[in-house]
Amino acid sequence: MLGVRPLPPVPPLLEPGSGDMAVQMNQRMTLTLEDRRHHMMVVVSFTPEQTRMTGFTLTGQRLLDIVHEDGKVSIWQSEQVDRDIPARWLMTQLQLAYWPKAALQEAYGLPWVFVQKGTQRALYLEDELLVMVSCAPDFHALKAGSKLIINQPRMGLVMTVETLKVKDLAAPSGSGNRQETGQ
Repeated sequence: MLGVRPLPPVPPLLEPGSGDMAVQMNQRMTLTLEDRRHHMMVVVSFTPEQTRMTGFTLTGQRLLDIVHEDGKVSIWQSEQVDRDIPARWLMTQLQLAYWPKAALQEAYGLPWVFVQKGTQRALYLEDELLVMVSCAPDFHALKAGSKLIINQPRMGLVMTVETLKVKDLAAPSGSGNRQETGQ
């Protein structure tokens, strides 16, 4: 499915609870690599105990499941995925996109440099740009309709992520109490 170039060193991975979130997001993800596009649906959940990303084909077949909890990252991937998925690296990309600015600034020390200007976040390894996250001016990370682009120049990979639905996992789950937004 994907042919990725060699990965740069992996940035620090923050503990799931450091993002101070309890949400589940249904997303549409497009990966562009070497002029090829790969589309999939993704369910991402952030809780104080765990970060999980499960990817599906557009027809609903599960492609991958990545879990970060108890200081470990585990991955399952379907035989349909013909390349090893860099699970830890992917988890750091999610954090760079969705974690609060203060948590990221605290986590990234030399040789890592985190910069946020307006609606763009960048992560450098010394002076080399590794990742650029770009959002629309009206972007709100945890709302349906939000769209962001994660560009990884060294890998030649661009991920476009559109959030379709958000569920507040901290809200009571009784009838009429579900805190869900979506299209």
